[in-house]
Amino acid sequence: MRDYILLPVVVALAIAIALITRVAPFGDGATGFNLKEAQVTLHAIASEPRSVGSVGHAKAQLWLLKRFSDLGLQVDTQSGIGVRQANFDARRKGAISVAPFNNIIATLPGRDRNKKAVALMAHYDSVFGSDGAADDGAGIASLLETARILAKGPKPARDVIFIATDSEELGLIGAQEFFDRHPLAKRIEAVVNVEARGSRGRAIMFQTSPGNAELIELWAANAVHPTGNSLANNVYQHLPNDTDLSVPLAKGITGINAAFIDRLKDYHMPTDTIENLDPHALRHLGNFALTTTKALAYAETLPKQGIEAAYFDFFGLFIVRYPMWFGWVLVAVGFAFLFTARLQRMGVRWPQVVGGALGVLGLMVGTGVIIHFVSAWAYGTGMIPLRERINEMGPALWMYVTFVSGVVLLARPKEALWVGSVVLMLCCALAAQIWMPGASWLFDWGGLIGAILVYLASRSGWQSSPVIYISALTGGLWGALLLTGVIVTYVSVAPMTPAPVALIIPFAITLIGPVIMAYGQLQNSRRVGGGLVALASLGAVWFALNPSFSERNPRPGDLFYYKDGNSGNSYWATSSTSHELPDGPATKISPKGFDSLRWKAVPAPASDVELPVVRLREQGDKIVLTMVSNDAPRLMNFIVKSKIPLINVDVNGKPVRVVPGTDIRLGWRSETPDAILQMRFDKESAGALDIDFVYAMAGMPQGAPPAGGPDTDWTRLNGAKVVSGSLNIAYGTNVASR
Repeated sequence: MRDYILLPVVVALAIAIALITRVAPFGDGATGFNLKEAQVTLHAIASEPRSVGSVGHAKAQLWLLKRFSDLGLQVDTQSGIGVRQANFDARRKGAISVAPFNNIIATLPGRDRNKKAVALMAHYDSVFGSDGAADDGAGIASLLETARILAKGPKPARDVIFIATDSEELGLIGAQEFFDRHPLAKRIEAVVNVEARGSRGRAIMFQTSPGNAELIELWAANAVHPTGNSLANNVYQHLPNDTDLSVPLAKGITGINAAFIDRLKDYHMPTDTIENLDPHALRHLGNFALTTTKALAYAETLPKQGIEAAYFDFFGLFIVRYPMWFGWVLVAVGFAFLFTARLQRMGVRWPQVVGGALGVLGLMVGTGVIIHFVSAWAYGTGMIPLRERINEMGPALWMYVTFVSGVVLLARPKEALWVGSVVLMLCCALAAQIWMPGASWLFDWGGLIGAILVYLASRSGWQSSPVIYISALTGGLWGALLLTGVIVTYVSVAPMTPAPVALIIPFAITLIGPVIMAYGQLQNSRRVGGGLVALASLGAVWFALNPSFSERNPRPGDLFYYKDGNSGNSYWATSSTSHELPDGPATKISPKGFDSLRWKAVPAPASDVELPVVRLREQGDKIVLTMVSNDAPRLMNFIVKSKIPLINVDVNGKPVRVVPGTDIRLGWRSETPDAILQMRFDKESAGALDIDFVYAMAGMPQGAPPAGGPDTDWTRLNGAKVVSGSLNIAYGTNVASR
């Protein structure tokens, strides 16, 4: 085979392998997991939306109680008005979510009931406007099938507790209330959680508790077609996402989490239906739940939190795992090969290598910036453009890969750029070991492979057949692993930015540099690169001009009536582009105090909008602020400000943390009647509370323009009447204010 033919062959094989390993395996894994039984559960609970307070939610609750009882488990329930406070990061700002919840807990007794217990957890509520077949009907089906199999088998070594949590979609409230208040929570030492963020693909193990080496060993030894890596674990820690597992992890409990994430366009959408859920994805998630829970249940001792592991799956065949510190060894060996290479024989000196490293870095950053801004241009900002971007994520990925490939060929790497790329890769490995150790394996092994290739090339020349073919084999395989990792990262962050695709540039030059250089000797190689860039650019134009919405991918409705109670102005408003609005002079607005809510709006006729009832009273040594809706609000958010510190604050009876100088953010998103938010604090002295609120009720005023699409959780205010306002309420004397 001519050397220049290797490049398209290697790239094609790497892409093919990466795509194949994204597909959920077809085999059953011989675990005993019964797909038909799991689908019975889905048809019972996921044929209609299960948002908290809905008819479907009540039906699912009754069916689950009966099913657990039929399996012979000890069944318990936990219900009430739950409260959870988020972290004080830049996005969440310590926001407090309040909602009703009805947890269902079923216990399978073990041989030794004094041993610490294991829990398998999934949530049975769905988001507003979605059947939730995948999220998290697939998790509940996996939980029940695991319960069925364990209940009919030998007694486990310890109790296994199955927790069907509620109000996860409203702020992890059911999980928080269980681990805060249920007596069984203190007995649990390990938690397995199952989730979904799409409707197909492999179940990726994407999160664990810290000090996970023993847990990874247990999972890897028992998993069927294991899929997951410490890169995904590390990336997830930096995303503004949470699942129920966040609650026990915050309490120091050992935990492991998995979800399938492909076909994100169905996530939290009306299209999250049984018909659109890939049954192979369901089975793979179920096998994760079953094998991991079973291994924990029958283990004589549970995994302890100790050293951290770096790990990755080798195309779903097995898990490569080792202590995180071993990455330092890989980096050191890589630098040793690099520094002992005879670069002069390649016609390269160290100043040129440094220039090459900076050149590759500039190429990567520049390409990432271009990809980011082209994507922003093609889609625009707002919720509807975001949905378009998500609908087209799959084909758009290959547009970005095509563009990046063209950039590499246009750069036409030579020896200095290749060696410089290896240096950059090893430097990235060092940085990752320090600041993002879970991601280090990708750079550690990539840098080591590149350094070995440079060492060999310095002795026999990069044009030698051994160097080129070793580069094609090892670089191609590692490139496929890289592409798999890039796809997972892309799926996670592409709604924000597709820029991580530019990571392909340094990896490609490092791993298959000799193959690329051989191809670059062709007279027309740069024309091929230019053609790929042009093809990708045409793709960007096509995406910009052709909306992706269809019957399969419905365009969400995103139009609501908004009354600004402070100014008295009324609007038709949207969280998307002005195309969603009726004719009129468009403006940008935000409710006072809610800067994160940015809407486009046109003037609308005034209409009466019901307000929540806000009262403040003195109750012994406490000040009590109560906010009530007698109807079923779609949204009821308040921001409470005080010039003096508030002491011993609780919300709906649960103590919350108040950081001096920050606002208190309270929210109710359950469309249930008699919604109530109650905040109490010590009556230290007279004062006043400044309150900003946003309140929404379903239903538009008479004569409203059509909303233009189905209700979705992404556009929760669609078809609603929204009002905002501000209050100043004094306390310290007997006052009742509205």
